[in-house]
Amino acid sequence: MRYFRMLNLSLNTYAHLLFIITIFCALIAEVILIDKAVQRKTIKKLSLIDGVYGLAALLVLGTGLLNWMVFGKGTTYYNSNTLFLIKISLFIIVGLLSIYPTVMIARAKKLLKKHSAEEVSLPNAMKMRKFIIAELIIMSCIPLLAELMANGIDF
Repeated sequence: MRYFRMLNLSLNTYAHLLFIITIFCALIAEVILIDKAVQRKTIKKLSLIDGVYGLAALLVLGTGLLNWMVFGKGTTYYNSNTLFLIKISLFIIVGLLSIYPTVMIARAKKLLKKHSAEEVSLPNAMKMRKFIIAELIIMSCIPLLAELMANGIDF
């Protein structure tokens, strides 16, 4: 029985890490593609990438909850760990930061549907990039906190 528990933990953690990598890839792709003037096909790509980002974030949350409540060290361990609480708080902040670029991409896509233009202006492109870069910076701290926490480190 212990073997299957450890196998499930390992597979769930592996999936968790793959979805985290997917989030990083999506954010990097968005930073690269966002510009002041964006082609119709680029908006479609941005919309798809943003959807992948959202799905990956939900899957990170789901696999994280499974580790927290089912496969990991138990809710008592995690709930009393300061680094875990910081990690969850940072993940929530990243989620909140992602709202602005998502809304701007959706507006640009809607604008393109309304008009037959091949290009749309993104007047807030630099602001969107700053939000996404902030997400990347914050996201890069979360795996370190997870590793410290997994090794029993707490404040």
